[in-house]
Amino acid sequence: MAQNPEKPRLITGPVVGSVTKNSARIWIAYKGDGQNMMWLIDTVDKTTYRPTGFSKINDNKGIAALNMDFTSLQPGHIYKPVFIKEVGLHPKCVFTTQADSAVKDFDFLVGSCALMNTDFTRVFFPGPAIAIFETMRRRKSDFMLWLGDNIYYLGKQYTSYDNMFTRNLKVRNSFPVFQNFLAEQPNYAIWDDHDFGWNDADRTFPLKDTALKVFKGFWPNTYATDDSFKGTYFTYRYYDAEFFMTDDRFYRDPEGDTAGAYLGAQQLEWLKNKLSASNATFKFICSGSQVLNDSYYGESYAKYPKERNNLLDYIASNDIKGVIFLSGDKHFSEMSKRDWKGYPMLDFTSSPLTSVVIKLRTNGFVNTYSVPGTLLYRRNFGKISISGEAGNRTCKMEIFGKLGDKKWEYVVNSNDLQRKK
Repeated sequence: MAQNPEKPRLITGPVVGSVTKNSARIWIAYKGDGQNMMWLIDTVDKTTYRPTGFSKINDNKGIAALNMDFTSLQPGHIYKPVFIKEVGLHPKCVFTTQADSAVKDFDFLVGSCALMNTDFTRVFFPGPAIAIFETMRRRKSDFMLWLGDNIYYLGKQYTSYDNMFTRNLKVRNSFPVFQNFLAEQPNYAIWDDHDFGWNDADRTFPLKDTALKVFKGFWPNTYATDDSFKGTYFTYRYYDAEFFMTDDRFYRDPEGDTAGAYLGAQQLEWLKNKLSASNATFKFICSGSQVLNDSYYGESYAKYPKERNNLLDYIASNDIKGVIFLSGDKHFSEMSKRDWKGYPMLDFTSSPLTSVVIKLRTNGFVNTYSVPGTLLYRRNFGKISISGEAGNRTCKMEIFGKLGDKKWEYVVNSNDLQRKK
């Protein structure tokens, strides 16, 4: 006998993920017969688009986390989802595809360390700090770049697939202001230890494959597709900027071995090849941990000096122009600048969004490369603006408090980010 399918019900979403000139990836969580319940409509010419591809993971209660791919979209058009069945309330969702242009002024937001508890402790974390996402939403930036610790696995939440799934789902479903923010612009994400496993987790974390499955199931990135090499790494292009989203956990060796891996040999080679092949004006390398800071306070790439120095040497010796590192994790923000064999390198750190601020900066833990006036112990987010004519582009990096007050800015011209002759 045929069985009647369960009526579709939207649990949470949509979340806008990767968007190009002609494609978009959208995420929803639902229960019931809901895989085909969402289309896109072009608000310019009223054309509707059905998904051309799906990827899905499920929990033990019948809830599905679904990534949908939409293709053949039009450049520079505004799109919004249309639910073809009555599925429940959802936030306003709208996004714009990239225009058919090589160079365009644009801006995007960055941030890390978003602790959002869903039990009674939510009155403290995030507590009033949740308002930061409404502040960010009102800025109407072109996209959001998540720099790790986008959620926090606490207690037993990293001990099983179902616990990880439930934690991600509850965070997505518990805060309307967070839902609204995720729905109104594209989002691109890397992970760090707290959305991977236990605190400071590395490649020895026994459920790393499980964590990878859940992360990819909840974040609609366009991941690299080399089946011989696992991880959350990928690249994407936004006009004349390219973003190199690295995985600093899956292959990371335990601390203590100065010859140990941070990205791992395969990922490091992948990154070098991608950097060399890129003709982007600005090349943003995104890392969960700080890159240029030599301080041993907390986690940093400096604790893996052989690999880090290999990467920095490669950038300098090959004069890979326009490189800027973006990092999170530290629970404070700052700009780091250092000369590496004639190449003026920058590391823009933005942290935390809603988590606790950490002020431990005693002797021996000071970042000697911190740009004066940029160290900030406040909940914050970053904004990066790219502007100017081709061949003379400017990158302005700013840090804002949770209510939108500017704390500092740093401006660099694309022509300055190269090895001195």
